[in-house]
Amino acid sequence: MVVKLLEVGDIHARGTSPRNRLDDYTLALKRKMQEVFKLAQVHQVDAIICPGDVFDSYQVSIAVLLDFVNLFRQSPVPIFTTAGNHDLPSYNLETYYRTSLHLLEMLVPQLRVINDPSEAVVIKDLVQLTFTPYSGKMDVAGYGYSPEGEAAERSDLFKIHVSHGMLLDHTPPFDRYTLVQEVETEADVVFCGHDHTGFGIFHRQDGRTFVNLGSLTRLSASVTEMERPIQAALITVDPENYEKGFDLEAITLESAQPGSQILDRSGLEAEQKRQYAMEQFSALIQGNDGEAVAVNVEQMVEMIAKRESIAPEVVALALAKIEQQVV
Repeated sequence: MVVKLLEVGDIHARGTSPRNRLDDYTLALKRKMQEVFKLAQVHQVDAIICPGDVFDSYQVSIAVLLDFVNLFRQSPVPIFTTAGNHDLPSYNLETYYRTSLHLLEMLVPQLRVINDPSEAVVIKDLVQLTFTPYSGKMDVAGYGYSPEGEAAERSDLFKIHVSHGMLLDHTPPFDRYTLVQEVETEADVVFCGHDHTGFGIFHRQDGRTFVNLGSLTRLSASVTEMERPIQAALITVDPENYEKGFDLEAITLESAQPGSQILDRSGLEAEQKRQYAMEQFSALIQGNDGEAVAVNVEQMVEMIAKRESIAPEVVALALAKIEQQVV
């Protein structure tokens, strides 16, 4: 008996292109999803799984919603997912009933959203699927990466857990995260999203495997986003043919264009130059001992006025306004 599943990262469906994109973002996303559906057919998978953030906003326009209803109805197999932080208003699971993801689930027979970590989907009496959505508990003391209740106790099934949490293989410059090396789980394999860059496939010494191949879309123009491939993960669970009981393959999507062709870094580089200029200015007004040096605002205004040939009455008005603010 064999179970095959195809996993994709955060989808972030939306009707407009992000500021840094040069192409038609929505069209590019549709092409990638259609390739995913084709891969599902070619590899004869039992289901497609996604770790959440199906939408880029918890409430999209009716036109965008219906557009993606038509797209998801093209899936040849069931799609299982959970609510990501972008799918929920204020990250509140109690408001899920009024989100676009809930409407999508109601309108697409193939789609099922699971927001209870103790609820299990059993496939062919071999694989158990469980999910943890984003919430205020996520990544607090390592929470979010294991099935709960009876689903955690099953020992007769191969357990796959799907989570929308900040699971990382390195320590980041922020506080809300969980390290792959330390997380505790009852699952054999954990698929996660949320972090768009991803860390690939991480096999831990205790036999647990963790997977994040990155988001299905590129939303920023960072160097990492420019260079990373857009991939889906194919997991095959076949205890009779594999020593570990399963096999994992990263499949690069052919429909995904190189980041250099679709991402514009000019805005990001301009912001970096602005930040550098601010740092330079800050350094100029620091004394040798690091203390701030008093700046004569009147002299600065007069210097700018002279350089820009500003009328004396305008300068006088500006100085008067500045004096009022100081007082």
